[in-house]
Amino acid sequence: MSTTTIKVSNETKQLLDMLQAKMTLTFRKKKTLTELIDTITRLALRHENELMEAEKLPPLEKDPAMKPPIDWGIKTDASKVDEYIYTEE
Repeated sequence: MSTTTIKVSNETKQLLDMLQAKMTLTFRKKKTLTELIDTITRLALRHENELMEAEKLPPLEKDPAMKPPIDWGIKTDASKVDEYIYTEE
């Protein structure tokens, strides 16, 4: 088996550490980071089509669904939402 060193961002390292911890709690056995990367790679290859589609999506910060809601300047009372929705006029 040959190994290669890869560099990842601090954020990615934290995410990998969290995933490693969750797997350790779930399976009561610690996986090494190498085993974790092997598992992730095999899973990604099994779902290759979904992975390729995800690359076509815009980044989350550009996703219109992630933009803050528009303030229409109308004051509403959230406690009356059911009344507004379900009351027939």
